[in-house]
Amino acid sequence: MRRVLGFARESRLLGTVSFRHVLNEGLLIEGGQIGYCIRPNEWGAGSARSMHATGNLTLGMTAGLLVCLAHPVFAESIDLARRRELFIDNHLIGEMKNVQILVHQPEPREIAVQCDAPWEGNGCGYYTVLHDARESVYRMYYHAWQIPTGIEPGGPLSIAYFESKDGITWVRPSLGLCEFNGSKDNNIILNKMGDGGGCHDFSPFIDENPTATPEARYKATGAGAETGKGIWVYQSPDGIHWTPMADAPVFSNGAFDSQNVSFWSEAERQYVLYYRTFSQGNFKGTRRVNRAVSKDYLHWTEEGAITFPDGEGPQPLAQFYINQIKPYSRAPHLYIGFPARYVDHGFTESTKLLPEWDLREKRMSVSPRYGTAVTDSVYITSRDGKSFRQSNDVFLRPGLRTRHNWSYGDNYIAWHVVETQSARDDSPRELSLYATESYFTGRDSRLRRYALRIDGFASVHAKLQEGEFTTKPITFSGHELSLNAATSAAGRIQVEIREPGGTPIPGFTLDECDPIYGDALDRRVSWKGNRSVAAHRGNPVVVRFVLREADIYSLAFE
Repeated sequence: MRRVLGFARESRLLGTVSFRHVLNEGLLIEGGQIGYCIRPNEWGAGSARSMHATGNLTLGMTAGLLVCLAHPVFAESIDLARRRELFIDNHLIGEMKNVQILVHQPEPREIAVQCDAPWEGNGCGYYTVLHDARESVYRMYYHAWQIPTGIEPGGPLSIAYFESKDGITWVRPSLGLCEFNGSKDNNIILNKMGDGGGCHDFSPFIDENPTATPEARYKATGAGAETGKGIWVYQSPDGIHWTPMADAPVFSNGAFDSQNVSFWSEAERQYVLYYRTFSQGNFKGTRRVNRAVSKDYLHWTEEGAITFPDGEGPQPLAQFYINQIKPYSRAPHLYIGFPARYVDHGFTESTKLLPEWDLREKRMSVSPRYGTAVTDSVYITSRDGKSFRQSNDVFLRPGLRTRHNWSYGDNYIAWHVVETQSARDDSPRELSLYATESYFTGRDSRLRRYALRIDGFASVHAKLQEGEFTTKPITFSGHELSLNAATSAAGRIQVEIREPGGTPIPGFTLDECDPIYGDALDRRVSWKGNRSVAAHRGNPVVVRFVLREADIYSLAFE
């Protein structure tokens, strides 16, 4: 493994030991070497001491004297191979100047589904949306429910199903599986759990585990009405007909009173479950997200709460209600979640000025928080599934609305994003997200589709003033550098490939880069017409981007 050590000044050749510049004016050598260094703070100017490198050691020479930092910091290069990396967080970024990571909020589109059937109601939620490419169908699962509002009585909760050929126009099929009010003419797929108890949540996925059997091509986790009993696991050959994989819940160390999601992780080679807990246990304290793992989907090992840097993640005022974590299809090593933030300011003057006060006041007669709590959504990211970062801005706001979108339960994003055709002229495919609205406000509720550019959750963004940023030291195995990027008519992007110490590599300098302007999901970078970067595969490099009025969403060496 190559390692980088920073130095204060430029370094040069010492004897027969050759050095290369590294990020922050450091040096890089491979293999064990013998060198000398001066530590003025410890030994005084002009004194020298022999050191033997164990593993990889970086040594430097400044103004004719050997120097090394008293407190060196190593940083390993990031091996991208041909993997796509999104600029959704600062994972790949080394230094930034006059640019920012800009969160892009999805654009509202049409109402995808209206939940107004007799077995549905104002509490329809915990949606799962997935695309079965093999069967050319989009599937949507949700809990169908009427919550008591102080005006309307409550109703039974069941798990129901919509489907679509394009992810835009949805139909409610008559499945003939479960009875409601004496009839099976409905779209209910489940109305009780394996023990005969009521349902709470149900989140299916297509199992990509190569050992998955045909009868278990689909799997799902879900809790019953008594959520504290734990998580049930189900299987299905077709996503419609479901059977429990065990005769009791398989994992019970949690609260589970939310949407609990699981999937096969190709990166981890195991199943992963993200579920609801409380910081103080016994449904007290801050709502948060825990993680468990399994090799067979039946036996689970708890791994504790997912972690965040200080100031990010669940907070007492902004708790995470759902988590919606899943690998992103174009970069499956990257987990993206869309937690809904549950925020209860209590009863204030602003409460009375929120939309639909008359309905809010009625709901408060059932429970005060039904009227005072409001919800929105952020995104979170992780590359190990345990430590996460939170978006530096809200991802889905309630918005300037007079109805439908300022209630507790609104703006919950379905699990997860899917690609669909764009409804705009000849635009390329886009990401579709779906979010709840009109929740808790009457006798029905609905789900709206939102659209986002592919990879477009966030970008490195430059305004009128030119800015730049560098990557951390990286290695790659592809032949060409592909960018998902956009500029204004007057904007542009240029790219330079450098040695880790900052020296531009001849043939790939900024001046030799053909200026990039336009808007494309796959723009190949060239230098005087040459796109090939194959000569530098496997070697640590730093990529420098200089941009004005532009956004870079993702990159890949392909």
